Amino acid sequence: MRNFKFNSLSAIIRSKKARRGMTIVICVFASLVLLITTAGAAGTAAKAVNVIIDGIKYPLTKGHPYSENGTTMIPFRMISGKFGTQANWNAANQTLTLQQKENKIVLTVGSSFAKVNGQPVALGAMVVQKDGMTMIPLTVVSNLLSAEVEVDEFSQSVHIHTPGKDLGELDYFGRKIRTTNLPKNYKDYPYILEDIPNEMYEMRHTINYSAGDAETGAQVFSKKELTSEDMAKIIKRMKIGFDLRLNVDYKTINPASYAKESFKYENQSSSIREKEIEEYAEWVKKNKIQIEGAIDPESSVLYYPGTGDYRVRSMFRFRINSFTEYKDLFNDVYFKLAEFRLHEKLKKGVWYEGYADLSISTNYYNPIVGEHFNIDALSSLFENTTLHEVK
Repeated sequence: MRNFKFNSLSAIIRSKKARRGMTIVICVFASLVLLITTAGAAGTAAKAVNVIIDGIKYPLTKGHPYSENGTTMIPFRMISGKFGTQANWNAANQTLTLQQKENKIVLTVGSSFAKVNGQPVALGAMVVQKDGMTMIPLTVVSNLLSAEVEVDEFSQSVHIHTPGKDLGELDYFGRKIRTTNLPKNYKDYPYILEDIPNEMYEMRHTINYSAGDAETGAQVFSKKELTSEDMAKIIKRMKIGFDLRLNVDYKTINPASYAKESFKYENQSSSIREKEIEEYAEWVKKNKIQIEGAIDPESSVLYYPGTGDYRVRSMFRFRINSFTEYKDLFNDVYFKLAEFRLHEKLKKGVWYEGYADLSISTNYYNPIVGEHFNIDALSSLFENTTLHEVK
């Protein structure tokens, strides 16, 4: 078991060879169930998946990897030009041709078979077009392109490696650390990741900030009270909880079971909260609300605002597909701030993205950090946020 503590940069940084606790999967199983959080009460099928290729995590944006019906799908552009391949897209017949040395691989949108040097090979799922992106089953990478694919159940991620490539310095979760082009406030964090833009690091703190008691992420981690296992557990619960918040469907939601499941991932200080969630779910049915979305919390971009909770900076993405009345569309106490941030109401059928400082807290006096910190009832996508419409 890993028991890494964020107490020094030397402990955080490690080489690829030093990574441990992963299993190399030569033939990826069709189902990556252990990596995927579910929101059964909400009734949506596709779930966002973290995929890290050569130490760089694909962002939570258009074409983000997802799991549907037990199969992980990734955007072709994620691997375009990698693993010694050349690609050609034929829009007329919806085929993608990959040439890798002597092998010719042909993928066709709508087909669950590839042709490898003219011979059919089962992929386990169909190649599809989604939001204008060509999405391919992960098995293409592992089985046909001979890449190294690792499933890290600990960090709930899939890692893809170019064989023999030196990845340099990585954080404990297998992501590349950068030491150049640093954000202005880089000293506030234990390290800076290559796949996170400076704007995320330099985003202002919540207005609910008590400067005299506040601590930066670097200070929080230096206290040796947080371990990598703690953060992995907390983030897993955050993802499940916000999966429930961001994936609701009036056609399938069961208010009582939805409320019970959602409350499990929140601070347990008040049982009244479960009733509030149930009332929201009843409103979802009445107002014909349908929302889809996900969050991606960053374990190292965390701070203590001095108000009893921690803030975990997270990327988010959502789309509202249906509602009758523009009122209380989200299980979010700061929902009305969305209109203030955007200078207009949220639109139907439009993707929104941004960063938000999501609050985690506990009702335990002497908590076990990894077990007892959950989403705070007031945790919001709209309170301290860079919410914007995706053009």
